[in-house]
Amino acid sequence: MPRSTLIVRVFVALLASLALGYIWIIVSAKLEIGGASPNQQRLGTLPGVRPHAVSQDCTGVKVTAQGTWLVGRVTNEYEQLEPSSERVDLNGLLDGELRPEPETTVVARLGVDGVFKQVAQVSGSACLVASAEGTRVFLLSSLYRPNDAGGQNAVFRSDDQGKTWRWVADGFFPEVSGVATLVSPYFYNQDEVWASRWADDVEPLAGVYYSADGGAHSTPITVPQPLAVTQDYAHSLRPDIQEWRDSTEQLTHVWQQDAQHAVIWVSQRFWGSHPDGKSDNLAIGVTTRVQLKRTAGTWQVEDIQRENGLYISELVDNGAGRVIGLIDQGPHGRAVVAELNTATLAWKTVGDLPSVFSPLSADTQARGLWVGRNSLVVNTYSDHKPPRWLYWWSEASISADAVFYSTDWGHSWKRLSLDGYMGVRGFDGASDRVFWSKQNYADDTLIHAYGLR
Repeated sequence: MPRSTLIVRVFVALLASLALGYIWIIVSAKLEIGGASPNQQRLGTLPGVRPHAVSQDCTGVKVTAQGTWLVGRVTNEYEQLEPSSERVDLNGLLDGELRPEPETTVVARLGVDGVFKQVAQVSGSACLVASAEGTRVFLLSSLYRPNDAGGQNAVFRSDDQGKTWRWVADGFFPEVSGVATLVSPYFYNQDEVWASRWADDVEPLAGVYYSADGGAHSTPITVPQPLAVTQDYAHSLRPDIQEWRDSTEQLTHVWQQDAQHAVIWVSQRFWGSHPDGKSDNLAIGVTTRVQLKRTAGTWQVEDIQRENGLYISELVDNGAGRVIGLIDQGPHGRAVVAELNTATLAWKTVGDLPSVFSPLSADTQARGLWVGRNSLVVNTYSDHKPPRWLYWWSEASISADAVFYSTDWGHSWKRLSLDGYMGVRGFDGASDRVFWSKQNYADDTLIHAYGLR
C-alpha cells in the first residue's frame, strides 16, 4: 500500500473516530446515559401513593436526627387519596370554609420495616422543616386561613414525630413572608433559628430575623445602614454600560459561627448590555457582609464590609467545620465552587462546576448544591454550542442536565446515574447519602439511595 494512501486512510479514520466521539458525548448527555451508582440501596416504599414532581417545591426526602420523612404531592383530579384513620387531615384543624386546592400534599415517615407510613395530608403545597435536633417538625403550607382571613398561610406543628399535629395560629416568621412556603429557616440548634427576606436599599432594614425559642417569637436584626445597594450604585461601577435590566437578583445568607458570632451576606447581581452591542450581557455583583456579635443577649453589628464583583448564589454549612458556596466573581454570571475560610471570611475558589459535555466547551449553571460531611452533590444544567463549521447555517445550542458528586470538596467530580433536573429527591449530609426514585405507574413509590462515602 502506497504511503500516501495509508496516510489518507489514517486521517479519515481519525476524523471518523473524532466524529463518533463527539456524537457519543452529545447523545449520552441528552439521553442521560451512564453515571456511577455508588453503594446503591433501597431506602423505603410509599405504598398506594404515586406523588408527582417529587423533587420540586419542598417535596422529597428529609432526614432529621429523629427520623426520615417523605413529602409528596398528588393532583386531586387524577389521584384521590383514600380516607385513612392513620393519616391526619390537617384541613380539619382549621375551623371555617377553605379555598379549594387542585393538589394535596402527603407527609409520610419511614418505619423500621422500610415502609413510609402516611401521617398527614393537607390541601395545596407544603414544606416540611425541622428543628436541629429533629424533635419539632413544622409543615409550612400554602393553605389560606379559613374564610379568607388575613395573616400568614396555615402552619402546622408536631412534637411527637407526626402522631399529632396542631395549627400554629401565630404563624412561623410571619414578618418574613405571608406565604408560609417561602420561609426558609436556618436552624443553628434546638432553639436558635434564623429567617430572611429581601434587604432594603433605602431604609436600614436587614430583612433578617432571629428567634431564640424555635420560631415562636422573632426579632429583626438592626443595622445602621441599608445592606442592599441601589441600581445607581451598580451603574457607577460600570459607567460604560448604557443599557441596564430593570430586575435585580438578590439573595441573603446567614451563618451562625458559634453562640456569640454570626454573619449575614446580602448578595446582589445586576445585568447590563455589553458596550459593544454584540457580546453577551454583563453581570455586576455586589455583596455586603455583616458580622454580628451577641452582647447581653442581643445581636449587635460588629462590622460591615462591601465587596464589589462578588455574588454568592449558594452557601451551605456542612455541620463539621466546612462552609461551601457557589460564587460568581466574573462578568458573565458563571458560578464556581468555593470554600469559606471560617476565620478570615475570605473565599477560596476550588474549581469550576462539572459539565456533562466535558471535555467539550459548555456554559454550566447549578440548579442545586448539597454539602455533606465528606461529599458535595451538584445538580447542573449545561449548554453546549456546536462549532460553526459543523453547524454552519445558523447558531445552535444543545442543553442537558446531570447530577455530579465529589469526595474531595470539588477538585474532581463523578457523574451519578440518576435523572438530571428533578432527579435528586433529597440529601442527608450527616450520612452523605443522596436519595432518588424513578417516576413510574406502579401502585407504590420506591425511594433509593446512593452512599457517597
